[in-house]
Amino acid sequence: MNYVTVEIIDTVGLNPRERIMLQNTVLNFVAMSNALILKEDVVINPLEQDNENIGVVLVYAKPLNDEQSGAITQALSKRFITYFKMSELDLEALIKVH
Repeated sequence: MNYVTVEIIDTVGLNPRERIMLQNTVLNFVAMSNALILKEDVVINPLEQDNENIGVVLVYAKPLNDEQSGAITQALSKRFITYFKMSELDLEALIKVH
């Protein structure tokens, strides 16, 4: 089973409300990207409780091939880069396929 993690490290000291808003943005971006690009069934879970970063884990029922992995990674990277630039946030999304 393949999974994809999306983690955003808080390097700017977001307050609790901003962290919640960013977590919801992450959730919406990954759900939309999966629906538009991969069209695969996915379970979206929060990061482990001891992880202080903002983000989610996408768990797929069947393994993603290299093309699918590259497509979702690239799409999410572009979306977050654009979002952070438009929001004037000095943040970076770490997207990994496992």
